[in-house]
Amino acid sequence: MRTFLPLILILTALLLACTSEPTSPPPQDGSDAATQAMATTVPATEANALPARPTAATTNSPTALHVTVSTIPSNLPTYDRDDWKNWTDADGDCQDARQEVLVAESHATVSYLTDRRCQVTSGQWLAPYTGTIVTDPGKLDIDHMVPLGNAHLSGAWKWSAAQRERYTNHLADPQHLIAVTRSANRSKGARGPEDWKPEDRSYWCQYAVDWITIKDAWELTVTEAERGALVEMLDTCANPPQLTASQGQQVNPPPVPSERPAQPSATPTLQTRTYANCDAAQAAGERRVQGSRGGGRGFLKSMVPSARDSDGDGVVCEK
Repeated sequence: MRTFLPLILILTALLLACTSEPTSPPPQDGSDAATQAMATTVPATEANALPARPTAATTNSPTALHVTVSTIPSNLPTYDRDDWKNWTDADGDCQDARQEVLVAESHATVSYLTDRRCQVTSGQWLAPYTGTIVTDPGKLDIDHMVPLGNAHLSGAWKWSAAQRERYTNHLADPQHLIAVTRSANRSKGARGPEDWKPEDRSYWCQYAVDWITIKDAWELTVTEAERGALVEMLDTCANPPQLTASQGQQVNPPPVPSERPAQPSATPTLQTRTYANCDAAQAAGERRVQGSRGGGRGFLKSMVPSARDSDGDGVVCEK
């Protein structure tokens, strides 16, 4: 008994050490641990957890899609990103459109910076353009499937400010705004499918379907090159939909007025009527013109050849 008593005591102490929960000192304000401690974790629900992005093999694409083909007018107003307001909080819940997308597209528990649940700090997102998994929202951009600059060229140049704001923050269509890696979003920029396609080819079918659906819903046009690229991407679908196209009527923007009104020509247009003197020209109701040097108004020298052009500006009978 004496031999085994110390051994039993040692084993008992080890067992207690393994089963007890470790403790740690409370974090100090301002430390990283303190920031993590104030983050609130909320379980994902059916409302904010979307299924995995479909691939070409699984996409349930529509049987028919439609695009309106048109050329881009050469004299469009200049695109200005500041004209497209984002991100707004339409429902007033303190989550703007970016945060709403992050919550909706997270495949795992989402964490917020504070109990108010305004800013997402962690989750799990499947970035569709690259097929990568991201857990840090700071590494994600919220991309407009049809970029703002592309929408501008496709017909949005004539939209009102309110319509541009609605487009920029549109949440009703889950494919309109999507969380993608920052590098992929910057690589895409404002380019259409004719100039840029997702790195992940398995996403091409869904990308083309979403692009076409959004452009058709917002009455935006595609170019002929863009249509060809979309057909190529639709061909990767398991059951490629039929893409019909109509020819859009090009609407040119009104001419932009110049900052300064056009000045009259120094030498007015020559007239065919001639008069013996200035009185005859005036009696005939001829329009007087402003001389380029003189301070008054008179008639063209060619109209009254007999009159003297004292200042040599081509206008005679000046008052």
